[in-house]
Amino acid sequence: MSDLQPLFQCLKRERQLLLKILPSSERGRLMKLAMINCTDQTVRKWLGENSESSTFTELVDIYLFLKKRIDEEEKKDHDNTVDITFAAHGSIREPMMPACCLMPLSSIKDVVLYAPWNSATSGVAYGIATGRIRPEHRVFYCKSKDSCKVPDEKHRPMKLPDHWNSMKNARRQMIPNITLSPLKPEDGIWKYVETRINKYGPVGRNRIIIPFILPDGESPSVPFCVITLALSLVLLQSRFKATVHLDTCLRDISTRSKSDREYLEKQYAYAADDTLMKCSEAAYMKPLENLFPTLARC
Repeated sequence: MSDLQPLFQCLKRERQLLLKILPSSERGRLMKLAMINCTDQTVRKWLGENSESSTFTELVDIYLFLKKRIDEEEKKDHDNTVDITFAAHGSIREPMMPACCLMPLSSIKDVVLYAPWNSATSGVAYGIATGRIRPEHRVFYCKSKDSCKVPDEKHRPMKLPDHWNSMKNARRQMIPNITLSPLKPEDGIWKYVETRINKYGPVGRNRIIIPFILPDGESPSVPFCVITLALSLVLLQSRFKATVHLDTCLRDISTRSKSDREYLEKQYAYAADDTLMKCSEAAYMKPLENLFPTLARC
């Protein structure tokens, strides 16, 4: 975490400066830029209906956060097409929204989710970012070992697809609202990624991993659709197009009806309460160079 502190301090200074000089309509400018460049009518309608809502309160801050990181990555030896893994805490809730709204502009080619609906994740960010993790590497447990009455094998969804949950394929299907919050030093998630990098090597060329860690311990809850909108705008003004991979918990905190759960089970898969998905160590047994194309095929 210490090697990220200079970046955080620089980001904080830049943010403070920009917020002083940016016009009050900066969010409106970004929303207008998105509308001009959006060609999907479903997304345009959704943006128009929500442009003045509280949904996009954090858009400018998230835009600046991501722009700082992408500007640095543009200086590296990446091709123009990259895979970006975003790591954060998360949950799902109502209302539902079209999956295509997570890909508002053509600068994002796809958004790939890894956990089943209502499942938490643990230690999978590095596997996602490197392309090592494959569907057969998923291992399911109960988060509440001491009090859980359901054996681990029952936490594996019965109808679990042998592929990841691609939003490009889902397109017009309705999905829950994914809400993200920043990682904290005390939760150890990013520290675990760093230990994997030290053991197995960096994530590789054309691959970018962005931990959702904000300066000064800020911890706003931000809809994932706001993050992908901000990222698509940043990418639009860069040389990159990207597939976005999300490592987060998709625990359901809504009061969802049985029919809603059945729908999400059909959309991809829906896990029992207190389910935790991890990555098998088998994912790290093969040489990394043989696995680079894995995520691009999902």
